[in-house]
Amino acid sequence: MLETGTYTRLAATLFTAALLLATTYSPNAGRETLVRAAALAQVGDKTPRAEAACPIGETPLTSPFADLEGVLSVSPLGSVTAPGEPLPAPYIRVNTTLGETILDRRQITALAPAKIDVTALERRTQRDSYGRATAQSWTVHFRVCESIALYYDGIEKLDPTLLAKAGGLETFEEFASADHIARETQIRLQSGAPIGATRGFDVGLHDLAAAPEGLERPERYAANPYAQAAAFDAPSSLIKAITPQTPFARCPIDYLPQRMRASWSDKLGDSWVFRRAKGEGACRTALLDAPGAAQGVWFTDAAHNAATTKVSAIALASDSIDPERLIFALHGRLSSLTPDLVSAAPAMDHVKEKAAKDFLSFERGTGRVNAPFGDVQDGSIYCYERLRSNFVGPMINGVILLQRNSIVDGPARLRIEAREDALSCIDLKEPWAFAGDETTFYR
Repeated sequence: MLETGTYTRLAATLFTAALLLATTYSPNAGRETLVRAAALAQVGDKTPRAEAACPIGETPLTSPFADLEGVLSVSPLGSVTAPGEPLPAPYIRVNTTLGETILDRRQITALAPAKIDVTALERRTQRDSYGRATAQSWTVHFRVCESIALYYDGIEKLDPTLLAKAGGLETFEEFASADHIARETQIRLQSGAPIGATRGFDVGLHDLAAAPEGLERPERYAANPYAQAAAFDAPSSLIKAITPQTPFARCPIDYLPQRMRASWSDKLGDSWVFRRAKGEGACRTALLDAPGAAQGVWFTDAAHNAATTKVSAIALASDSIDPERLIFALHGRLSSLTPDLVSAAPAMDHVKEKAAKDFLSFERGTGRVNAPFGDVQDGSIYCYERLRSNFVGPMINGVILLQRNSIVDGPARLRIEAREDALSCIDLKEPWAFAGDETTFYR
């Protein structure tokens, strides 16, 4: 009598022969068949990847995030390519090559970068002012091993086989409305498996075995907006599955095999490749909150984080492409920065309004003028000049004053004020002081 192992090997041999026969008759379909079959097979190891030891002496990722031929650029961690999002962002953005027009993007397939378990799926629906659905996007959370967790965000069309294995949309939980649904899963995919089609997506990686980033308020990043809302009845395990471990965010490219790392690093730049990443460690760390300084993320509320509906975040950081250029990512939350401060023709009011709500960039300086945010000391007032809306927008006819103060047994405070009574910092009367129109942010 044949042993169980012999039957398994015999079945695998016959299965492989059938696949090779299919490839012979249809070479193009054969490759897709082989990939899907290998990717979705669930024979052998049944240990959840979250419990599997990470490889020693090897990189945890074994495959690329997508076919590199379809990738135009990779925006580094902390990119400002997405309007309105706080900077720095804890992921890289894969920007695809041009489509039929200069404003169109080519659709590519996002791939599993290793043997993975898909642990959760999320779908969001965007609507216009009339309530009509305009777009849908998927977030796919997965584990590679016990300490490596990733997510892909911005997937436009989930692979139908993956959705079927999740049990279909009817098994998903709603969060506040049907426009945001999610489901906890345990779906095994092999390295290189198709995850979904998209014209660009984000890749976030969390290394739970690494030292957490030196965040001044790490608890700000541990919260999940769904856990804070009592109206949501989603299981706690699902909430945990879709909550990124932001203090452990790392550059996903650094976890690729050496043979792939250089070619992906060469793609680091802005979304349209107008600028290439500069300096050492071009794929920079995700969060740069500097304890005791101004650098990093600040919030409009002293107690909660930006995940809640009424609390927003700003960020002060180096540009992810060029570390010699600094950025105020204020997103319109500085009331003293009015459209009147924007250098544009009077008839271009729409340009002024947009520029006043965009991020500001400027060249780093020394001392108290255009000081790097990491060098800002408690109590002193710093001045910033020659500010420009985004990287190529109009100049700001004024300066910005900034002061950080640590509070005993309370959140640190950051006061910021735009001033129109000076075109440069030297024009301000010493000692520098606020004029009473400053906005306070908290950490």
